[in-house]
Amino acid sequence: MIQPNVNVTNVGYAVDGFVFIVVFLFGVYITWRALASLKWDKFMFDPFGRDIRILRFLLSLVGGFLLGLMAALYMIAIQLMKVLF
Repeated sequence: MIQPNVNVTNVGYAVDGFVFIVVFLFGVYITWRALASLKWDKFMFDPFGRDIRILRFLLSLVGGFLLGLMAALYMIAIQLMKVLF
């Protein structure tokens, strides 16, 4: 039962935020694993150095953010479709 002082919209925002964080972390993990399979020795002098790990980490954050953003936009589109129909 929903408490009288809890706004359903706020709960929806909380669920959307939680899903974004979970998908973001999943995307970071998947991107990290995908970038590990690249042949870094063709691009950089030291393929196992600190610079490559930082680059992989930053690219993983970008990939995770893009995946989370895509999931958030998908959830917003679903909510807007409910208004349409």
